[in-house]
Amino acid sequence: DLPPLPKGCAWKRAMAGGGQGLNSGSVAEAALTTWFELDPEGYAIDAASISKTSSLRRIAGSIPCRPAAAAELGRLFAEAEGSGDSTIFCQMLRPQDGKVQFLYFWKAFAEAARIAGAVAIDTENLSVELEMLRDRILRCVEEALLDDTSSVSTKASKTELSVGGLQQELNRASSMSAYPEFWQKAADCLKGREETESLSLEEVTTLLLSWLPDASLFEHRTDAPPTPTPAQAGGLRVLLHVYDVSQESSIQKINKVLAYKHFPLKFGGVFHAGVEVNAMEWCFGFSASKTHPGVSCIEPKTHPQHHYRQTVDMGYTKCSDADVIEIVTQLLEEYPGDDYDLLRRNCCHFADDFTKRLGVGGIPGWVMRLAKVGASVDSMIQSAPKPIRQRLGYDSDSD
Repeated sequence: DLPPLPKGCAWKRAMAGGGQGLNSGSVAEAALTTWFELDPEGYAIDAASISKTSSLRRIAGSIPCRPAAAAELGRLFAEAEGSGDSTIFCQMLRPQDGKVQFLYFWKAFAEAARIAGAVAIDTENLSVELEMLRDRILRCVEEALLDDTSSVSTKASKTELSVGGLQQELNRASSMSAYPEFWQKAADCLKGREETESLSLEEVTTLLLSWLPDASLFEHRTDAPPTPTPAQAGGLRVLLHVYDVSQESSIQKINKVLAYKHFPLKFGGVFHAGVEVNAMEWCFGFSASKTHPGVSCIEPKTHPQHHYRQTVDMGYTKCSDADVIEIVTQLLEEYPGDDYDLLRRNCCHFADDFTKRLGVGGIPGWVMRLAKVGASVDSMIQSAPKPIRQRLGYDSDSD
């Protein structure tokens, strides 16, 4: 049996407060992070590797869990004594040909988080609807193994979904959704393509993952700005501007996949963020020169390399003009351009740090996830076998 969940579990503190729980987007982000810690080959991993006790311990310690439900979560990872059977969690992974696909891992991880009481109950949520779409696609895959007339074809260990089959699922999602416009836009991207054209499971996975940040943006697109109190109204307003990344060379390849010709859904991809205060917008980006600062100032909503998407009102800072100048001076020193890292030190980390120093709190978690999920998709594709990278138009030989 596995030992109790580690005391240092990153999610334990978040769950101990007895709040409403995490949304499905946060759980998907945790699943992605854990997936890469298991050293997969892109979209798949050896079933024998993931069933090792060390791997299962890592997974169990990464699943968000309320302390009161730790025993229930532990049972998912415990083998029946003397039975020789695999754990319940390993059975949930549904390995095929000795491999576990990421979509099944994501599904099992999310289900385990629900059993552990960590997921908020919210049916009118796009990330929940995205999970439902994922599950329907996996059901189509499983049914195709038994039905040659389905919209899914199986070739050896490779499964493909037809464009027509995906279109049907998107239309169904729209008809049952609290956000039908989101799914209608998604379905529109497939217009003009042959219904019999095939999409590999890897391509469908990339598409679903690219929609995770889209879902967060779409849900928050009409967020009302906070009403300022009389005391706040005398301070400087702080705004967070969110952009679609378009030209930044360090992450062009991710957008090459997320806006791949097979997936021309232009309301998705990787995102950039900048902080406006006192009518100036400050942002952080990569620079190869050690003498060139990574922090720059632009006119609000006009970043020359990105396409403006929307604004999040962060409220009012009590900092004076002089205080803001002092904070910016510190940030210029602490964020050199060559210190930029897509995963660990990007524009969202800078924006989060800046807004905290301004006293308005960190940026919303859903904004931070935009960068994390996009970077995770990039890592997944880069670690995939060469034939998959080439099919996605991502291999260096085809650039």
